[in-house]
Amino acid sequence: MIEIKELSKSFGNNHVLKGINLEVDKAETVVILGPSGSGKSTLLRCINYLETYESGSIIVDGQAIGKREVNGKLVDSSQAELNKLRQEIGMVFQSFNLFHHKTVLQNIMMAPISLKGLSKEEAHKVAMDLLQKVGLAEKADQYPASLSGGQKQRVAIARALAMSPKVMLFDEPTSALDPETVDEVLQVMKKLASEGMTMVVVTHEMGFARDVADRVVIMDGGYVIEEGSPDIIFTNPKEERTKSFLSKIIN
Repeated sequence: MIEIKELSKSFGNNHVLKGINLEVDKAETVVILGPSGSGKSTLLRCINYLETYESGSIIVDGQAIGKREVNGKLVDSSQAELNKLRQEIGMVFQSFNLFHHKTVLQNIMMAPISLKGLSKEEAHKVAMDLLQKVGLAEKADQYPASLSGGQKQRVAIARALAMSPKVMLFDEPTSALDPETVDEVLQVMKKLASEGMTMVVVTHEMGFARDVADRVVIMDGGYVIEEGSPDIIFTNPKEERTKSFLSKIIN
């Protein structure tokens, strides 16, 4: 579903991604771990081209993202091409990015109407089905200000799902939440994984990584330094840097 080859990205003189190679299969859940500044979030943002990249390639379900090769040269995708591709890649951020002047229901209905051309009736049904899925059907007519952080994040997940994406990207979706609301978001993500959604998740939630990930990827200094099943990564990692990182975050 996702194929990344020799991906490089810099911010000025700061070389953030250094030749990343990574593949994600359809219906696979891949969790990316690593210290702050290792390039995890930048990698996610490159997958839907919220960040441009200098070299390498990203292919999602057979479609080049951001750049494609034409006569041996990399050519940027047009804005129309990018908009179409991004509809197939849902992304959930640390901050919820909800429209505060619109109700929960309206937040979810907006993109399917404006980008996919659904009627209001069709979009309403999609939105209510998704609110049911994330356990918030009773909040449909409320405004985001009245919701807890965990509820806002579940609405953000529903909003991303409303576009029927082929891939879901999660960038530390629980890091801004109170501890008591973290689990309600993780439960929604676990359900998505069990239903076969292709997911790439940057998180520090080790329990989620152990229980839900098909594969764990460790990044450090702009490189993928190790990857494998949760059992191998958490109990018998090969790299010393992996052992050092995990020893600091696992009690």
